[in-house]
Amino acid sequence: MAASLRNIIVVGGSYVGVATTQGLANLLPATHRVLLIEPHSHFHHLFAFPRFAIVPTYEHKAFIPYSGTFSESPSPERHHVVRAKVSELHKDRVVLDREWQGLREIPYDYLVMATGTRLRAPGSMQDDDKPLSVKYLQSYQKRLLDAKSVAVIGGGAVGVQMATDLKEIYPDKDIALIHSREQLMPVYHNKLSDIIKARCQELGIK
Repeated sequence: MAASLRNIIVVGGSYVGVATTQGLANLLPATHRVLLIEPHSHFHHLFAFPRFAIVPTYEHKAFIPYSGTFSESPSPERHHVVRAKVSELHKDRVVLDREWQGLREIPYDYLVMATGTRLRAPGSMQDDDKPLSVKYLQSYQKRLLDAKSVAVIGGGAVGVQMATDLKEIYPDKDIALIHSREQLMPVYHNKLSDIIKARCQELGIK
């Protein structure tokens, strides 16, 4: 049956890629299947990484199995998550960096590119496997635990979150939030910056 199915390929298994994959799996006729191509063993909940790089014991929760990706689709067995990277892209097929079900090349009718972006550490992982990524976050936690002072560069959402998390968890550490602009989180209303500055002052963030 699989050989006769026509492929809709989604490259990239982050937020947009998974949402697109699930939406397509619910809509496609029985003649088609969705193949989500993603090298990570688990879905990476990127927005949790900065906090889990500081707060211990929860880091494993940032990695969610892909096994339930198609659980709510009409025919979950028809669709697949392909753990691989696309090494070549052609107008009618993709070439993988490893074999999947004996194949290195997969033909497609339609292709969706949802590779997203790569954030700076600790907003992204260096490894594709969950155990290694968990160890990376744990090592980041240890470095912050051992540090006497921490300078957070950048007063955007991630910088503000990390600075305030650090000071709340380690109130005796010297935490500095360094930003090139007058307002913190400048893409939002100025009043939000005032609230953040007041909270930073209350916590003792420099």
